Amino acid sequence: MEHQVMKTCWKYLMAMIVLVGCAMPATAIEQDEPHDTVYFYNTWERMIDMRPMAILIDADIEVLSPFHVYIYSDDEALNRKVSETGFVAVSLGDSIWLANGNYIREFFKGDVNNFDGLVPLFFTEKAAYITYMGELSLKEIFFGESPDDEYAIDYYYIDFDKRTVKRVTHKYLSELLADYHDLQVRYEGMKDYKKRYVIEDYFLKYIDRVTSDVLRPTITELTTTTTVQ
Repeated sequence: MEHQVMKTCWKYLMAMIVLVGCAMPATAIEQDEPHDTVYFYNTWERMIDMRPMAILIDADIEVLSPFHVYIYSDDEALNRKVSETGFVAVSLGDSIWLANGNYIREFFKGDVNNFDGLVPLFFTEKAAYITYMGELSLKEIFFGESPDDEYAIDYYYIDFDKRTVKRVTHKYLSELLADYHDLQVRYEGMKDYKKRYVIEDYFLKYIDRVTSDVLRPTITELTTTTTVQ
């Protein structure tokens, strides 16, 4: 299922950011591009269409963690263009997407204050979310939820209609799932509905459902006036 693919993509993204100095896979934009080519996008429409507004080759990429990435350039002309225009996100090839924390804090309310630099972003034509280091409970700190997970991950849903970004807790997930009653009933009937892995599973099911819902507007329909300036 598609949400299982997104889980796999997250693990792939995290590994690729950490190993960004290694060779990147070929992309749909240019087959023989250098591994450190960065593409800048100033609208969601450009992101979905893979039409960057600026390209940086041989970027200096600083990875503080998979959730904190910074990109630097010695290209003053490009720096001016990006500074004057601003940007929503960058991509490394066509697989790794990072949202601009400044854009998120400026255009959205809610749980946005922790986002600094560039943070992992996932999106379809109709839904988008950010992943970030999880807020651990005392039980998770002392005992952990899964010995195989190096990082606890929280999901932050981007609501373009309400212009909010909110951490997906069990309460917020129940609110989101109200649009799809069958999913809501199944989720709320789960014994471990408050646990991180259950929240993740049903949130990604929600993303799948939104993406396939013909009645839902696309991101670009909700952001036609949200060009970064």
